[in-house]
Order: sequence, then C-alpha cells, then structure tokens
Amino acid sequence: MVKGKIFKIEIILAIWAIALAAPAGAATYSNWRTYTSTAQVRYVDYFDDTLHVMTSGGYLKIDPATAGMTKITNDDGLGTNDLYYILKDSSQEVWLAGYGRLLRRDGDIYQPYIFFDRSDNLLNLYSLADDNEQLWVGTSAGLTLFSKNIDGGQIEDSYDRFGNFNPGPAVYDILLVGDTIWIATSSGLAVADKSRPDLLKSFANWKTFNSGNYPELLYDTVSALAYYHGHIYLGTRKSAYYISIEGGDTAFVRVPTRATTKVNHMRVEADTLYIYSTGGYFIVTDSVTIWGDITSFPNAAFSSGYVTSQGLWLGMLLNGLYYGEGAHFTKYDDGGLPSNDVTALYADDSGRVGACFRLSGAAKFESGSWSPLTMNTGSGAVAVAIDRDNATWVGTWGNGLNYAGNDTNINYDENNSTLRGVLEAPSYVVVNGLATNGRYLYVNCYRALDGNPLSIVDLENRNRWVSFGVADGIATDQVDAIDIFGNYVAIGSEYSGVYYLYLGDDPFNKSDDSAVNFREDNSWLGSNNVNTVKFDNHGVLWAGTKYGLSRYDDGIERFVNVILPDGFGPEVTHLLFDRRDNIWIGARNGLARYDAAQHSMEVFTNLNSGLADNMITALAINPITNDLWIGTPSGISILKSSIGPPTTEAAKVIAFPNPYVVRSSDDVLNFNYQGNATVRIFTPTGDLVKEFDVNIPWDGTNQDGKEAASGVYLFLLKASDGSIGRGKILLVRQ
Repeated sequence: MVKGKIFKIEIILAIWAIALAAPAGAATYSNWRTYTSTAQVRYVDYFDDTLHVMTSGGYLKIDPATAGMTKITNDDGLGTNDLYYILKDSSQEVWLAGYGRLLRRDGDIYQPYIFFDRSDNLLNLYSLADDNEQLWVGTSAGLTLFSKNIDGGQIEDSYDRFGNFNPGPAVYDILLVGDTIWIATSSGLAVADKSRPDLLKSFANWKTFNSGNYPELLYDTVSALAYYHGHIYLGTRKSAYYISIEGGDTAFVRVPTRATTKVNHMRVEADTLYIYSTGGYFIVTDSVTIWGDITSFPNAAFSSGYVTSQGLWLGMLLNGLYYGEGAHFTKYDDGGLPSNDVTALYADDSGRVGACFRLSGAAKFESGSWSPLTMNTGSGAVAVAIDRDNATWVGTWGNGLNYAGNDTNINYDENNSTLRGVLEAPSYVVVNGLATNGRYLYVNCYRALDGNPLSIVDLENRNRWVSFGVADGIATDQVDAIDIFGNYVAIGSEYSGVYYLYLGDDPFNKSDDSAVNFREDNSWLGSNNVNTVKFDNHGVLWAGTKYGLSRYDDGIERFVNVILPDGFGPEVTHLLFDRRDNIWIGARNGLARYDAAQHSMEVFTNLNSGLADNMITALAINPITNDLWIGTPSGISILKSSIGPPTTEAAKVIAFPNPYVVRSSDDVLNFNYQGNATVRIFTPTGDLVKEFDVNIPWDGTNQDGKEAASGVYLFLLKASDGSIGRGKILLVRQ
C-alpha cells in the first residue's frame, strides 16, 4: 500500500488589507520574473517620443524610430499585467489603468492605488479622463472620481446609477466636452453636467440613450467615444455613429463602415477620425470614409492604433502589434509567450523549459525567448511530458497525443493507438494527463468511448500500446490527473475520487495488477472532485480536490485532510514537491509553500508577490537552477530559488550569500544542498555556534538565539547518507 508519515502543519499567514483606492506601497520583486504574451493589445498612445502599448501581458514602451522596446510587467512594480489604458495628464504626470489598479508613474516607479468593489473583489479599470486636479475613472462597476492630490491620491466619489440603466454598468470610455461628461457603458450612452460632481449621485441628473429609445443602439453596449468636428461619435457592438441634434430631435447617424462591426476604440489625430474595430480600421474625414488595407494581417480585429512619423502602429485584439503603412505591415515581436493562458509546464533534467497553452499549442524557452513547437494541437495543448530521449509529448484537447523528437512529428489518435475519442465525436481525442518513468508513458484519455481512460505506450517501441478501464478497476472515464511512483499509478477523476493502481514491473502484463478506488465515503478523501494527484519523494500519495488538500496515511488506511491557511483555497489545483520535501500548493486564489523543516506555510498572491495571477494552472521546478515556474491564465511567473543552483553532492555545497551581510532580521544564509542534511556552524577554534536542518536558513544567531559576532565561521554539512560538505562563511554585521 501507499507509504505514509505523520507530521504537524502550523500555519503562518500574513493578512493583507488595503482600503479602496488607498495608495499601496510601490513594490518590485527582484526574486520574481514574469513571461507574458502581448498578443492582446488593449490601447496604444504616443507621447514623449515613445509609443505606449497597453496589453493583457504588460506595458510596452517602444521607440518608433529604432523599434527598440522595454517591456514592463507586474514584477517591475505594476502589480498586474492586465492593462487597459494610459494617460498623460495636463501636469505631465502619467497614469495607467488595469486590473484592480490605478498606477501613477514617476520615472521607473509605479505608485499603485488598489480598487475593490463592495465584495472586496478587484475591479477592472477600463478608461481614464483628465480633469485638472482630478481623474475620471471608468471601471467594471461604474464611474469613479479620483483626486490626484488629496492625501497623495484618493477616491472622491463613485457613481453607479445612470438614468434608467441597471445599477453598476461597466464604463468603457469617458469623453469630457466643456462641463459635460459622456460615458460609454455596457447599458448604453449616458451624459450629464459635471460642474457639480455631487449631483451626479442622483440617477435623475443623467440623460441616457439605449435600445429602449434608440433602436440603433440595438445591443445597448457603447464601447468607444470621440469628439470630432462638433459631433459626438460613438462605437457600439454593431457599428459607429455620430449624434445629430436638429430642432430638439436627437438621431444616431451611422458612419459608413462595413456592416456589423464592433468598435473597440476611436481617436482623433491631425483632423482625422480613426476607428478601430473587429471589422477593420477606418479613416474618417468630412468628405469620405476610407477602409484601411488589411491584406498584411491575419484578420480584421483591431483594438487601437496611432499614427507616428514612422507610420501607423496597429494593435490587434488577439494577434499583437503591427507597424507599417498602406498594404505593407510587419508584426512587432517582443519575444514573449504565444499566449497567456498556460495549461502545463515542463522542465527536464538538462534545464530545458517549455509550456502548453489553451489555444496556442506548445512552446519552448531558448536563449531568452519563446518559440513554438511545430505540431498539430487542435483546440489547444493541455498536458506535456519529456521522455528519456528528450522527446516532447503533448496532450491536446481534441487532437490526441503529439510526439516531437529526432526531427519526427507523430500524432497519435484512435487510428494508431489505444486512445479513443468521446462518444459524441469518435475522432475527438482528449489527452489531459501525462506521466513517465523513463520506460513507459502513462496517458489519461478523457471520456474514452471504449471505457478505457488510461493508456500506456512503450517508449522503446512506440507502436506498442495497452489500455485500462472498467475491467481493470477504473470505473470512470472522466479522468483529470495522473502521477506514477515505482509500479504504482494514481489517477484523479472528476466525480469518482482517486484510482490507485499497482501495475507491476511490466504494465503490459495484467496478471499481477490491482486497483483501489479512494472516495469520500470509504477513505475520507476531501472531495470526489479531484484536480491533481501527486506522489511525494517518499511515495506518499497526495490529492488536491475541490475542497482542499488530502494526504493518504497508510497507518490508518485513510486520507488526512490538511488544514490550509485562512483565505487560501479551498480548491487545490496543482501540487509539486521539491527535493527538500517542501510542498508547493496551487489554488484558484494563490500559491502556498509548505516548509517541511519549519512546519509552516507561506502564501503568495498578486498583492504580496510577483505572481502574475492568483489562479495556478501549472507548476514545474527547473532542476538546474532550482527556480519554480508557475503557470497561470495571465502568463508564467518564475520564483527564483532561495538556495541558488542546487547540488545533491555534499562535497559541492556552498553557502550564500557569502560574505553574509546582516542588516536586519530578514537577512539569512542558505545552503544549496538538495536533500536531507544537518548543518553545524563553528568558530575557527572549533566551538559550536549552532546546529540546524539544512532546509532552515541560518539567521546569524547562536544556539541561545543571540547574535553571532562579525567574523569568519566554518560550516559542516552532514547528509543523510553520511557524506560531508565543508566551507567558510564571512559574517558582516551592519
């Protein structure tokens, strides 16, 4: 049965509370790094001889003359990569708007103001309008008036009632004309006199336009605004219009763009109106509307743009940034991810790293940039494994299993393997889990129509396959996760708990196989809805479920449900064990690290770390650098190792930083040994200063908890296998 050991978990969790739009400390995270895709461009502006591009993957600052680029992400102080707007105000200050944050830029420092709704959820900030000492902010829950100077920046008031609209519509764009404020919302167009902001709290002081009184606004949503030649222009989900008022009658006059095109942005430049939409981009003058040439583009979905002296820069909804003129445009490549929606990660023994993406296949990281793997991944790549020949296997949602190795690409599906499609579409083969022990590849085939959701391929003969299902003790086809340890296989399912199989030395020989189904009702599993299963370094089985984290205890033949920190979880999405037996726990609301030596937990979120997104979709550790790679729907975050490049050889262990400079209690000394070991610190004369587990950093104190004096110290590391490592440490107190 499954091996087990009992330990106590004590919870240490910092509580973070930030008042609505209170200025938070500007933070950069030097031990974090983020990789994102800028394929989804939200907004483009130009000032200070620089093109400023807001994307779902961060902020691009581009010199149009040289095409030189600086990419700024959450770990550079933004706190988010999900950006919607940038504005340079009348006092030359620069403001950025994004998910949950209004950012005031001061050189390379970004002062964040955090925006929560009444339920303490972060708001999207879509648009900004400068009004001297104040900013108008369009959010996902209405309109906000923000003071730039009172108490260093604060909300003055919020508005969510506009005429006959339902409360709290999203405000996508804001236009100020004299003392009048126009807002484009998810419920229609609204206008009011802003000279008395306090009066805007009353819905009766807003005049509204929507499909109820103007059939042109068929879908209600107004997405963009502009003031051009004395007219208010607006963009909707259907077309672009301008407002004509004659004799007290108001009419919406359609701009002659292509029919049924959703307008994303409007801009007036050099006495010309530019309209960017899902049906192309359009140049409007008093006399004519010109349709931009789109032959250089993959589609016609444009989000924003700007004309510079070097040509036109165009942002696309899903395909990145282009520059050029006429019919000749070139895609601007920032070397980032092909997509932000990460589904799986791998890091092999040689330090190669790669990722899978929900809609964009798979890619590998080489020489500081990302390049796609050439394979047919259908509706998206969702699982990945590297075999002992360094070939890459990618599981897809609908297109079976892809193999890429030795200049060979093979797609395995219902025609050349034991994999099977779903009942509704037999050729739609979903592979959503992979694990390998070097000799065999274990494959989860979701909803296989023959009732055999587990397949195994012999990596020494890829034509040799075997499958397992109902007859072998797996009574479900809705499988979600898989892991292996020795001759054991664990499979997590959507609704039926964990299937635990013993397959012997030869999985193709079923004569010695056995299977057990662990569920809520027979083994105290936290939930039958299992997202992830993982064996730790000692063969203990863990399961992350919809309602928490469970560990199998062989002594009582039951699962023990681990208490997670308050506010973290309960749903656990991913698990990973490092070589020091620490546990990395992914959830829908952050990442936690259980410290095996100190029996404590630390929680990371995008409010207290460089984490790109709180939803954790994948975890991997690069064995060469010991860095943790974290997949999210907003890109990849990397948490740099606190022990540096690891070693499993005691004789090669080093202490760092060395010299060890102590300025505060936060300064600690680590050892890069990966494994179980004891460290002893001695004076040069051989007196013992302190003894501790290698997983616990040295804080510069002795056995009595008193500060050790500055000077030279010796360390001796003794590993669990008896091997010895030695070295010197220079401690400097400041």
